[in-house]
Amino acid sequence: MKNALLVSLVFFMALLVNCKPDKPFIEPPKDIVTKKKLDFYTEVQYGNMPLIISVPHGGTDDPSSISDRTCPNITTVTDSRTIELANAIDSVCKADYAIQPYLVISYLKRTKLDQNREINEATCSNSSIASIWNNYHLSIDSFITKILLKYPQALFVDLHGHGHTKQRLELGYLVSDSELRNPSSILPSSTSYYNMLLQNPFLSNNQFLTTPNAFGTLMANKNFPCVPSAQDPAPLLSDPYFDGGYNTQRYTSSVYPKVYGWQIESNFIGVRDNQTSRVNFAKAFLQSIMEFYSRNTSMQPSTFGK
Repeated sequence: MKNALLVSLVFFMALLVNCKPDKPFIEPPKDIVTKKKLDFYTEVQYGNMPLIISVPHGGTDDPSSISDRTCPNITTVTDSRTIELANAIDSVCKADYAIQPYLVISYLKRTKLDQNREINEATCSNSSIASIWNNYHLSIDSFITKILLKYPQALFVDLHGHGHTKQRLELGYLVSDSELRNPSSILPSSTSYYNMLLQNPFLSNNQFLTTPNAFGTLMANKNFPCVPSAQDPAPLLSDPYFDGGYNTQRYTSSVYPKVYGWQIESNFIGVRDNQTSRVNFAKAFLQSIMEFYSRNTSMQPSTFGK
């Protein structure tokens, strides 16, 4: 029996030696792993570029073992298909640029846990799910640290979806709609891009909002209308508008002096409604991100992943 097993093993090894693949196997970078779950509801992915995408409100998992949140004045609506949108960005990034962003995704329904709120409001003081909140936010902390070992700054994007009538992207820089209508009232130190202004003093306050090099303008140039942008500088007085939440405030604050970013509230039609829309958005998003880096920072996308 042992001799037969030995003969089979030798034969198998000979096959491995003699069977050469059509293409050489390229080992992925050591800091790249496939998506993995830290718990039942938090999925992360290591990247090799200075971009973190957070998806806090796309989850639909609704376990009966976790109580619904009941604290006052909470929002529980799901940002439908934002997880699919983030996955489309990831897939296009890998296919078109051979690099990938860092991802942090919550699959738990917002009625159970809100990953865009501080821990007490997020859990409604339900200590049994505090570890899930911690897994999400400690992952972002860890990814920021990892990025800054290699790059001078990290870009943080909190990805959401809105249900407003106007089909456009709402970019949240912690600048209110009234401030956008009156740009001279904007206090740069309170914005989500202030850390980048400190690191790049040649940039102006409006560089992020309405100039040709603003992310919103770059997206609008690719047929994805944005506010703010050169094409649409500010919401009308009657327009609802999201200017950024807890995650954007936290991760672009002075506690993280080398992180800047914004919240994206994506419209449904033409962005999240089907896979074709999601892929088209992903291509425009990544092209705009690469242009943004090239035009506004010292980091050149050609060096990412190297």
